[in-house]
Amino acid sequence: MPESSTASSILVLRWTGSAHDFIGGILELAARELAAEGHEVLLFVAGEDAADGDKDWPARLVRVLNQNAIAFALTMSGIGTDLRLGGKSLWAEAKVPLFNWNCDHPVYFPARHAIRDPFLLHGYVFPDHARDAIALLNPNGMAFAAHMGIPPRALFAGAPLTERNGRLLFTKNGHDPNAIEARWRRYGPDLSTLLLTAAEELFHRATADFLPVLLPLAERHGLFLNGGNHLMLQLIRELDTCIRFRRATLVVESLLRHPVDVFGTGWEHVAWEGARARHHGPAPWRSIFERLPRYTASLSINPLVEDSVHDRVFFALAAGVTPIGDANAFTRAHMPALEPYTFTFHPDRVVQAADAALDRPAEALARTEDTWRAMAETFGMRRSLQQIARFARTPTVLNASFRV
Repeated sequence: MPESSTASSILVLRWTGSAHDFIGGILELAARELAAEGHEVLLFVAGEDAADGDKDWPARLVRVLNQNAIAFALTMSGIGTDLRLGGKSLWAEAKVPLFNWNCDHPVYFPARHAIRDPFLLHGYVFPDHARDAIALLNPNGMAFAAHMGIPPRALFAGAPLTERNGRLLFTKNGHDPNAIEARWRRYGPDLSTLLLTAAEELFHRATADFLPVLLPLAERHGLFLNGGNHLMLQLIRELDTCIRFRRATLVVESLLRHPVDVFGTGWEHVAWEGARARHHGPAPWRSIFERLPRYTASLSINPLVEDSVHDRVFFALAAGVTPIGDANAFTRAHMPALEPYTFTFHPDRVVQAADAALDRPAEALARTEDTWRAMAETFGMRRSLQQIARFARTPTVLNASFRV
């Protein structure tokens, strides 16, 4: 296989299927931005439906690696990270660094985040998740963070305020948190009490607080755990999932009397009858991109992080649409003009943030434009991909310098 030292192309590895639809869209944008930087980009579509008559996509990927000089590969959320060739990691065998850019916390599918491979770079769109990957799993002794970033404004067909629909867009899957808590109660008194107590204590806090809260609570029940223990990973995943769905449900139920369009599955537990808000079901990512510029504002919820924001915030800024979401350290440091449209997870604060954007849309749009101008270069998607390209040189540099 070609050595990465002579490589010039970048391989972008995406998956087929609706479950990865938005991730695939992000990777297509990444390929576009890398090409705009002057790189030769190969977009590889993995999965059984990727190519007619060729369901053995790992073999097809090996052929691509054999036939092309690849500087590094980019994937998201674990796609292709566990591929092996002759009992060895495909990426180590090919000497092609694979940057795995994760959107989710490492407790989701932790086996992928725990792979120890000098040519697999565990990357995260949230610095908080990179820290947790080290604290909980620490496979290579290092992790990398690169914000999702603001995509190019040219991606969106901007609309003047007079052509906006006066509604809020919220694209997120839901789930009934009461059903999750009911399942917890079947775990027995110790685990159920531990989870229910921790969920209350962590509801307004971030992932950095999970271990400091969980460890002493577990000890009260005679459980002494460390961060990488299998049970601890499961507890964090259960809590992260429940808290995120509780927060999302609180936001939707707080705004049922507001003009909100909710796209996503799992919202049957909400009482929609008579509401001004509407549930539309799931929608492909391309249609969401097309709809976004027509909205007055876009709702989002950060995944219990402090040091970045959800991709919906970055995309709203690119589209010239006011982002409404929960405040954290990142928004306070880099988006102070948008403070009126941030909230804590209390119904009245959610309503106040939404009303601020809906009642004074011209002011909200002006603040949004000021924020976009201040952030577009430093926190642009292209800047993040430049950072990833630098990170991807790490295995080659280490191999050449230290003979690892």
